[in-house]
Amino acid sequence: MDTQLGQQISVAFTGALAFGVYFATLLSCFRWLLFADEGWKRRRVINWPLVVVTSLIFGINVVREALRLHWVVVEASLAIENPAVKFVLPDSANIVACILENSNMLFADIVLIHRCWVVHGRRKRVVVFPIFMWLAALLCAILQIYLQAAHIKNPSIGPYAWDSVNMTVGPGIVLLPFWISTVLLNAYASGALILRIHQVAQQCKPAMSTTHLHSFTRVIAESGLLCLSIIFAHLLVWFGKSGFAVDTVAALNTPIVGIAFNWFTIRVATNKAEAARTTMAEKISTLRFNHSETRMQHTNARVSAGAAFELIVASDSNTCGHSEGTGSSDTIVIGDFKDNPA
Repeated sequence: MDTQLGQQISVAFTGALAFGVYFATLLSCFRWLLFADEGWKRRRVINWPLVVVTSLIFGINVVREALRLHWVVVEASLAIENPAVKFVLPDSANIVACILENSNMLFADIVLIHRCWVVHGRRKRVVVFPIFMWLAALLCAILQIYLQAAHIKNPSIGPYAWDSVNMTVGPGIVLLPFWISTVLLNAYASGALILRIHQVAQQCKPAMSTTHLHSFTRVIAESGLLCLSIIFAHLLVWFGKSGFAVDTVAALNTPIVGIAFNWFTIRVATNKAEAARTTMAEKISTLRFNHSETRMQHTNARVSAGAAFELIVASDSNTCGHSEGTGSSDTIVIGDFKDNPA
């Protein structure tokens, strides 16, 4: 078997495995987005923007994997029918591949920026840096399309003798800053989310249980580390000269970003469902044991369960979980699910 064909088959197999895991998380993600926490009743309030972005990421993954398999089949057919002819992947295929992978990342990042903005009480200054990084990444993606299209019309445009990064799959001199911007954006936004939730948890600790808030920091850390690991790998691989390495990491990048995106949604939803079940059990316990002290404890527990998703912090005091007072308050929405199971 030709070495190039063998490498592409390995890349396609790796990408297919990663896509299979991604598709499994996608089904679970849609279940939590569209249906109530208990059973299969449709949610009263559906976060349609998140459903649309999730669907777009799914579409990108499907098209990317289908194209990869298509070109592997074409290359294998050519090797069987005419072994003397060397297969050359069309430049247009590389352009489409880069567009899909970059778009996948940009869609996921815009949702991350929005979550960071909401959790920080819609403060614009918090998201100035990630928005700047997102726009920089978008500019690099557009420039990448231009350079690749220009190379088709004029082959003398790239690869460049002075470049020190991989240029065989795409314009590494542009894709390298794209992934640098993405790494910085994800590291900043994930850290800002964790820091804000930790601050709220510390403020509310004397007044109520913060177990669910701490669980959200773990969710953000899990999905953030998963996404950052593959992005950082994609960044490093451009410093090498191996097209096979770039193809392999790219085959993993798109589905793993989707897995991290879905994982956040799934874990937030399951934590919310668990909090709702705990609250219901405590309400029943309060009815059985009609004692003022017990009722006060369960009231605080109900506040903590609801606080994991919509926490009201009085801005003029150190109290937490109360809406009384004359000062203004900031609502921090951690999850993407606003209705209770009914």
